[in-house]
Amino acid sequence: MAKSILSNEIIIKLNSVGTYSVGKTSLIRRYTENTFSEDYLPTLGVDITVKRGVIVDAKPIRIVLMDTAGEEKFGSLRKTYFEGSLGCIAVYDITRPETLKDLDRWLKEYRGVAGEDKIISVIGNKIDLAGRRTVPEKDGRRYARAQGSAFYEASAKFGGKIIPRIFFDLVQKVLRNLPG
Repeated sequence: MAKSILSNEIIIKLNSVGTYSVGKTSLIRRYTENTFSEDYLPTLGVDITVKRGVIVDAKPIRIVLMDTAGEEKFGSLRKTYFEGSLGCIAVYDITRPETLKDLDRWLKEYRGVAGEDKIISVIGNKIDLAGRRTVPEKDGRRYARAQGSAFYEASAKFGGKIIPRIFFDLVQKVLRNLPG
């Protein structure tokens, strides 16, 4: 956490983790810009997005979102962006069971750099594809519970109130986890 010199904003750095094409970028864009694109463009390295004007527990917050690439070849670069992170969204695709299993590896990599005490929210994305669901909600919920994490299901495509709630809850938990 840092404080902005020019304002009283608290700056919170968050990451996204998960296999390629699970919708990490789409969730972040839905949250920060309220947009969605059907076109899949893989993140190359990292995309940094800033969300200003967030108020959590009567505190002004600036969220710096590090949307890290889900492709293996960006592993060493990705670790650089985990440093100083206070929390992350761990995203899987409800139509691809391997993406939930892969979260073990992603969270191990994230926690290995950011620290074991970081706040993580597990998100099953693409609930708009419910007819193609292969990961039952209870499996995602069980996984999140085992991680000590909050659990959500969402659709970056259709948005809704759940996506702002995911980030609000995550930031609120991060604030409560800060020393002092």
